[in-house]
Amino acid sequence: MKGKADSVDILILKELRDNSKRSIRELAQRLKIHPNTLMQRIKKLERDGLIQKYVAEIDYSKLGYDLHAFVSIKVNKDAKSKWNLVEELRTFKDIAALYATTGSYDIVAIVKTQNSNTLTALISELNKKPYVVETNTTLILYPFKHAYEFNPL
Repeated sequence: MKGKADSVDILILKELRDNSKRSIRELAQRLKIHPNTLMQRIKKLERDGLIQKYVAEIDYSKLGYDLHAFVSIKVNKDAKSKWNLVEELRTFKDIAALYATTGSYDIVAIVKTQNSNTLTALISELNKKPYVVETNTTLILYPFKHAYEFNPL
């Protein structure tokens, strides 16, 4: 980050995190700052990389993706293979997120599939990879808090 975020920047980030679809005029009124000032500050936050992207949070279960799971993946010790696997995993349509982890497993994938058959097929495909040593799947029964609700500002 080039500059430091001041208290007004933090307020802007909090409001945008809660609802980035508000108009500039509405957000400026809410924050009690001039709309032009707000637009300049938002552009600076974007340039500095504090705001990286605006996205729509989609309820995938309403599109038929009713089965969500964590799939932990243990990879053999060949580091090159691990990164090859990660690049390949990024192309799987049912993998929503990938994380490098510490502990017994090297990678955790958050998976959203349509049903147990599609989840089974994905796990079977993973276990065919020569650098995958083991997988462990944990089904998500009910989300108590979503990632889009995270706002420590």
